Amino acid sequence: MLDLLITRATLPDGRTGMSIAVQDGRIAEVTEGLAAPARETIDANGMLVAPHFVDPHFHMDATLSYGLPRVNQSGTLLEGIALWGELKPLLKAEALIERALAYCDWAVARGLLAIRTHVDTSDPSLLAVDALLEVKRQVAPYIDLQLVAFPQDGVLRSAGGVDNLKRALDKGVDVVGGIPHFERTMADGAASVKLLMEIAAASGKLVDMHCDESDDPLSRHIETLAFESQRLGLQGRVTGSHCTSMHSMDNYYVSKLLPLIAESGVSVIANPLINITLQGRHDTYPRRRGMTRVPELMAAGVNVAFGHDCVMDPWYGMGSGDMLEVAHMGLHVAQMT
Repeated sequence: MLDLLITRATLPDGRTGMSIAVQDGRIAEVTEGLAAPARETIDANGMLVAPHFVDPHFHMDATLSYGLPRVNQSGTLLEGIALWGELKPLLKAEALIERALAYCDWAVARGLLAIRTHVDTSDPSLLAVDALLEVKRQVAPYIDLQLVAFPQDGVLRSAGGVDNLKRALDKGVDVVGGIPHFERTMADGAASVKLLMEIAAASGKLVDMHCDESDDPLSRHIETLAFESQRLGLQGRVTGSHCTSMHSMDNYYVSKLLPLIAESGVSVIANPLINITLQGRHDTYPRRRGMTRVPELMAAGVNVAFGHDCVMDPWYGMGSGDMLEVAHMGLHVAQMT
C-alpha cells in the first residue's frame, strides 16, 4: 500500500491527469491515471503540482521589521544599512525569533520550503546568530534553512569583524559571507574577499558574498571573487550575490569578466525586487534598472538564480515571500519575456 497518492495533477511540463505515488517519503511513480490503494489520497483536481520553491538569498534577521525605529526615507541601500545599525541595539532575541517564525509561516503558505538567509555577525553578542540558529532548529521539520555569516558593517571595517564571523561559524552557521563594496576602500574590499575565501577554504564552508551591490561600474569585487575561487580550488562552492554594478560596466570589460566568472564556477544570485528598488536612486533620467546582466551571464554558462532578499525591512517595505512574484519581476527587468 502506498503512503500517499495524488491524482488528477497538472505537472510543470504541461501533462495533465497525472498521478503521483509516494512511498517511504519518496516519489515512487509518476504516471497517468494510476489506481492503487493508499493510506491517503489527494485529488489535485487539475491543480499544478510542482517541486517546492527555493529562495537562495534572504535576510531573515531583519524581516518584518519595517518602520523600526523609522522608515527609510531615501530608499537607498546606504540609508537601509544605517537604519539597520540604529535598530540592532534595540533588538531582542524573542522578537527577532517571533518575526522570523511568522515569515516562515508565510513562506510555507507560498510553497517556499528552502531558504538561504544571511545573518548579521557585526554585533559582538551575536544575538541575531543565536536567534536564527534557534529558528533553524524549530523549522527543521518543514523548512531547509541555511545560514550565512554576514558581516554587514564590513569584516575589516568593523572592530572584531573577523573574530565575530569565525565565532558564528563555530556556532554552526553554514556559509561564509562578506560585503567587500562596503569596506572603507577598494583595496580593503579586495583584501576582505581574499581573507574570507581563505577562511572558507580552511573550514570547508561554502561562500556567498554580497558583491558590488552598487551603481558604481568600478566596483569589481566579483573579479576578485572569481580569481580566489580558482586559486583556492573552490569552484562550484562560491556565489556572488547582487553583482548590480555589472549593469553599469562598459561592454568591453564585461566581455572579459563573463568568461572569468564562468571558468571559476562562481554562481550569481540576482534579487530583482530589491535591485530595481534600491539601485538607480542617485540617477535622474535615464534611470538604471539596477539588476545584473542575467541573460548574458546565463549565455556564458554561469549558474544564475533569483532571490527575494528582503520582506518589509529597512531596505524594502513590501514583499510576501512569493517567489513567483520575484520571478515575474526578474523576467521583466532582465527583458526575458
